[in-house]
Amino acid sequence: MVYFSLFAVCYSLFLTSILTQFICVVCSAICGYVSWRWYKKSHPQQGVFILDSTQCRFENNTLKINGHISNKSRVYQDSVWLYINGFASSHWLIINASGVDELSFVRLKRITLVARREHEESK
Repeated sequence: MVYFSLFAVCYSLFLTSILTQFICVVCSAICGYVSWRWYKKSHPQQGVFILDSTQCRFENNTLKINGHISNKSRVYQDSVWLYINGFASSHWLIINASGVDELSFVRLKRITLVARREHEESK
């Protein structure tokens, strides 16, 4: 998204009308703001994360998520992207390895893989 925004701003400099340049910059700014809000919501800097089997709960001063780890969750080497199905809505939660201790991160990766495997076996 960042590269697209930079490309759009640079491209707007070659447009012939001032109005189209302004519209292009404003649209890029709006897209950047929406992307930044999504990033901050799904990638919190601090909070408490509680795991119980495939159920999880996350709380910090602005966000409270409670639900089940979905099969859409992804495990990467340095991060875990959790898709949490809540009672009323679903949320993405991204946890980096540098944000937690090594043992807790390994446990989170295992539980995420177990949740994915259980969903595939239940089909």
